[in-house]
Amino acid sequence: MIHRNFFIAGMLMLAMGMLSACSGTDNTFFQNRQWNTLHIKLETRPHPVQAGHNEFLLHLTGPEGARLATGAVVRYRLSSEDHWIQAMPDGMSDVFRRALNIKNPKHAKLYVHLRFHGKETQLVFNLSDNQSGRK
Repeated sequence: MIHRNFFIAGMLMLAMGMLSACSGTDNTFFQNRQWNTLHIKLETRPHPVQAGHNEFLLHLTGPEGARLATGAVVRYRLSSEDHWIQAMPDGMSDVFRRALNIKNPKHAKLYVHLRFHGKETQLVFNLSDNQSGRK
């Protein structure tokens, strides 16, 4: 039973990966930040963000693109009044993903809380700046 559940989960992840690989690059957006030694890249799907569910992927890498050891915790919210929602690590790929429901794309912001090796920070990504094109 457990092996069957892992098989089903693996097949779903494979299908999602294949679908995302087939999508054009015009449907994503990237913003880059730096915090301590971490390189942070936010990817949005779709781009530009739309009313409804949008997927947010946060890529974390160390100096010179080194993969991180486990231990990062990433949480998202869409306003300073919302509760934090934990993003899910995407396997061992240093990507943390979550879909959130955006009500007003013209004024959308993504708040990110990042904890890594006992240090914490909060970042704000202005998503409404990116309504017309890719940066």
